Amino acid sequence: MKTKNTKRAANLLAIPLSLALMLTGCGGEPSTQEPGAAKESESSSAAESSTPSEAAEGVVNKTNPEGLPIAAEPITLTVGVSASSSSFQGEWASLDWIKQIQEASGITLDFRVYNSNEDKNLMFTSRDYPDISFNVGSDKQILDAAMGGDIYALDELIDSYAPTWKAYLEKDDYARKVVTMSDGHIYSLPIVRDEPSNGGLRDQWLIQKTWLDELNLQVPTTTDEFYEVLKAFKENAGTGSIPQDVIPYYTYGILNNVGGALDIINSYGVRVANERYMVTVDDSGKVEFNYANEAIKEPLAFIRKLFEEGLIPGECLTDDWDTYITKTRSTPAVVGSYHSYQNPDATNTSIVAMGPLDSGNGSQPMIRSQTNHVQRNHFTIYKNCEHPEAAMRLAELIADPDWSIQAMYGMFGDTYLTKNEDGSVMMLPYEADAQGKDSAPMNRVPFLLAKEMFDTFTYAEGSAQAQRDNAIKDQYSKYTIPTENLYPNVMFSTEQVDRLAELSTDIGDYVLTTYSTWMLNGGMDAGWDAYIEQLNKLGLEEYISILQEALDAFNAN
Repeated sequence: MKTKNTKRAANLLAIPLSLALMLTGCGGEPSTQEPGAAKESESSSAAESSTPSEAAEGVVNKTNPEGLPIAAEPITLTVGVSASSSSFQGEWASLDWIKQIQEASGITLDFRVYNSNEDKNLMFTSRDYPDISFNVGSDKQILDAAMGGDIYALDELIDSYAPTWKAYLEKDDYARKVVTMSDGHIYSLPIVRDEPSNGGLRDQWLIQKTWLDELNLQVPTTTDEFYEVLKAFKENAGTGSIPQDVIPYYTYGILNNVGGALDIINSYGVRVANERYMVTVDDSGKVEFNYANEAIKEPLAFIRKLFEEGLIPGECLTDDWDTYITKTRSTPAVVGSYHSYQNPDATNTSIVAMGPLDSGNGSQPMIRSQTNHVQRNHFTIYKNCEHPEAAMRLAELIADPDWSIQAMYGMFGDTYLTKNEDGSVMMLPYEADAQGKDSAPMNRVPFLLAKEMFDTFTYAEGSAQAQRDNAIKDQYSKYTIPTENLYPNVMFSTEQVDRLAELSTDIGDYVLTTYSTWMLNGGMDAGWDAYIEQLNKLGLEEYISILQEALDAFNAN
């Protein structure tokens, strides 16, 4: 049980922190050289010595400063990438998008695939770098390598060869802050997917409409109604299409950012969002540790009642992700209600979105949105790259709206997307399991999809993304937690990362273990004071102060 709880605790902390802690967890060193002020100076000088301050009128280092092709004569760039992570993602070199961007740019891309975090760690510790990489490296790895002189500072390259990226970063202050490292330089470009149907919501709260219809029940709008519906599902097991082994409500743990029961807590007006570091930000800009807020006891008591009456199975606290997907996607259905990014029934007939629910306590119910529209470290140029100008122009080409939208949703034509004469783009209907297999790298390359791109983008009718877009517009938008109350994708110093690594594991594991015990066995009211006392012993105050310091620096940037 300890092992499972430890893994769950890791899930409480969002992806950016887990990536930043990668080397610490493996016990490796980020570089054979210690980073420091001297190395920072050397890194900047090295980049400046080979980076023109402005584009020359003629060919520069085999690179055309403008137009296509990018390469004035054949150029090959080795590209470090992660292995495909799902059935939707085809092999890199076989993707139509890759083939066409090579043809347009005149640059041959030779992919070096890293199959695991260990492979990526080895790349940094051995200093055996490709020319460029797409989404390889944590903040700590990138910064340490930059301080060691292994990575180009991109500031002047952006000024000279990437006008689209330059304009975007000047216009979007949040994006600029996200990509600027603690020494004031940009060492990697981000991926930007400012798509309202993506970041505008974390999970939809789904319920089996077919079962409600069979029982002559309405979609619940309050926590009391939700409780009664779950009881009806259990009491009518084996009736109609409700299976004998029905699971009324199933969650992926309680506090996990994906699939967890966080939006029950938000329904009570208690703001929680495990997007990053188990914290949110109050209206005055102060970091709040969500799970030490005494107001959370009311929604936790409701969740405890669901466990106690068998409306949530106890095994959801230890089931892994594959089990969660299997149970919630089973055919015929066995789960009555659950949380998911997409509704598997895009027709909105058998499964519908609901919530957030009115708890009756007078507080405005909320549901989670996301701040994942800008994620850094998706395009890095390493010191051994002989053609940094061409590499930067490749990043600029990818940022073109046409290339970016095709990277995410497939190529223009008669299969994935159609571009109309007025410049608008329409997604075409296709089988769900075909998305990207032979066409698009999806969100694995540094594309730039600004929000205005989606003003003229139409989803395929009946597609899962269209259903999600409609659910956000029609049901969720007025309830989502404001972006300013979500902890942003800040940059930490190496020292902060190391200390957070020490604090976060103990704090996250303790919160998870304690909450799981309360859900299964009760005892929350009697144990609350001791719980807070132990959090403080584990360094909660220091943990919050580090997050606050980084947030203040981010806002002052």
